[in-house]
Amino acid sequence: MIRKILCMATLAGCCTLGMSGCAKEDAATPSGERNVTLQLNVETRAVDQTDGTPAAEEAALYSLRVYAFVDGKLAGHSFQEGNLVAPARFLMDLKAYSDTEQTVDFYVVANEGSMSTPGGQMQLTENSTEDDLKRFTFTRLVAGKGLPMFCQERVTVNMAALDPNNPQQAPGHEGHTLIAQHVSFDLTRSVGKLGVFAAKTAGETGVLRVTGLKLLKNGTRMVNYLLPQNDAVLKAVGAKEQDQTLVPSTAEVTSQLALDITPEERRNPANYTPVLEEPFYPFENPWGSSVWSQMGDALGNVLQIDFEFGGVARSGLAYLPPIERNHYYAVCCLMNNSGKITVDYTVADWDDAPAWDDLEFAYPSYSNPIQPLQENESMTQPKVYFNPDEGSTEGTFSCRFQMTAPSGQEWQATLLDASPADFEVKVYLDGVEVSTPVALADKWYTIRVRALKADNVGKVVSLAISYVPTWNPGESELLLINGTASDDIRWPSSGNAPEVIQITQVDPANY
Repeated sequence: MIRKILCMATLAGCCTLGMSGCAKEDAATPSGERNVTLQLNVETRAVDQTDGTPAAEEAALYSLRVYAFVDGKLAGHSFQEGNLVAPARFLMDLKAYSDTEQTVDFYVVANEGSMSTPGGQMQLTENSTEDDLKRFTFTRLVAGKGLPMFCQERVTVNMAALDPNNPQQAPGHEGHTLIAQHVSFDLTRSVGKLGVFAAKTAGETGVLRVTGLKLLKNGTRMVNYLLPQNDAVLKAVGAKEQDQTLVPSTAEVTSQLALDITPEERRNPANYTPVLEEPFYPFENPWGSSVWSQMGDALGNVLQIDFEFGGVARSGLAYLPPIERNHYYAVCCLMNNSGKITVDYTVADWDDAPAWDDLEFAYPSYSNPIQPLQENESMTQPKVYFNPDEGSTEGTFSCRFQMTAPSGQEWQATLLDASPADFEVKVYLDGVEVSTPVALADKWYTIRVRALKADNVGKVVSLAISYVPTWNPGESELLLINGTASDDIRWPSSGNAPEVIQITQVDPANY
C-alpha cells in the first residue's frame, strides 16, 4: 500500500507559489477569449509499508507540471519544482473560450526528472502537445527524483460561477478572477512496485539467506510510457538484452511458517522477512503467467531467487503475472532445507486504502479575510480594551468567519503570542456560545477576543484560525485570514502575516 496523492483545484483564497505562463490581466485576447484563474492544491499522505521501502520517497513531489487543453489547443500551463511540501498550492491561468461551460482536458505530470532515456532524452516543455504527452516514454528511473506520476482527466468547467473572493490580490495575480468550481485529480504512478519476502518452514534449523534476485531478460521491457496505453501498444515494446538485477538484503531470514497455515496467512507479507535491500519498480508488461510455477507467456516476467540454506546454494523461479502500472506485487517465498520453494504472490492497487475512501482532500473554502462584525463595515485597526462587565461586548474585538468545505472539516479560533490569563477568545452562533472545534456550515460565526486585565495596555495578541486536515490528523495548520501574503494584509495595523490578525490592547479612552 502506498501514499495516494491527490491534486485538487480548489478556488478558496490561500497563499501562492511561483508559476509559469501567468497572464497579465483578465482581459480579452486578440482571438476573443479571456483568462480566468484556477488554484491548484496538491496533497500527499503516507501509509505503512510492509517491506521496508521508503514510503516518503515514493510519495515525494520534486516537480509538478500541469497542462490544460481545449479542443486540442493549449489553454493553460504551470510548472513547479523544488522540494514541494504538501499541501503545495499555486495558481494557474486558463483561457476561457466560453462564458458558460468549457470542456478542458487536464494533464498533470509529477517528478518528470525521475524519467530518463540516455542518448535520446525526451523533454516536457510549456509547448508540449497532447500527442507529445501520450507518446512520452522513458527507459530508466533516476534515483533521488521521486517516482513518475500522472493524471489525465476531462472536466467540464463552469466558467460563469465566480469565487466570492475577487478580484485577486496575490502577487503576480492582482486583479485576476478565480472561478468557483472545485476540480480534483488523483495522481497515480506510471510504474509498478515489486516486493520480495522469504520465510523458512517451521522447524528448520539451518541459516537461510537470499543471495541473489533478478528478473530474466525476456520479461523486462525496454521502455515505459508516462500515460496509460492499450495492450497493442504495450505488446509492441521490446525486451531488454540483459537480466535486471535487484539488490537483495544480506540479513538472515528468520521468519518461519507452519505448513498448516491458511492461504491468507501464507499470502500475507507481514509473516515473512523482506529480502529487497532497495525498492524496485518494474515497467508495465502485458505478458505474464496465472500460475507462479508454470511459464505462461514467453515474454512474461520471471523472478529468479538465489538462496543459501544451511550452507548449500540453491535457486528457484517464480513466474509473475502481467505487470500493471500503479499496482503492488508482493512475492512471498517459503523455503525448506531440501531445496523446495513455494511461492504465493498478491497483487493490489498501490493506492488501495479503504480507510480514506470517504475523505475529501481539499484546502478549506472559507472567508478570507475575516470579515467585520457588521456587513459593509470597513476594516479598521483591531483593538480591545479591558471591560470588567463580562456580559458586555464593549471593548472586544469582534468579527465574522465562515468555513463551508470540505466535508468533515473543523476549525478553531486560537490566540497566539499571549497568556490565556491576559486574553480570551470565544465563538458564537446567533448569540449563543458554541464549543470548539467548530464544524463547517453555511453560517457566519461571530468571534470575540476579550482583554482580561486592565494593566495590559500596549500588549498585542494574535488571532488565528487553526484546523487539522482530516487526511493528516497529526498536524495542525493555520488558515489565511488576513489576506494572501505579507504584502496583501487586509486589516490595517495588524502585522504582516496573513495567517494572523494582531490585536492591540488600548486605553478605553483611545478605543
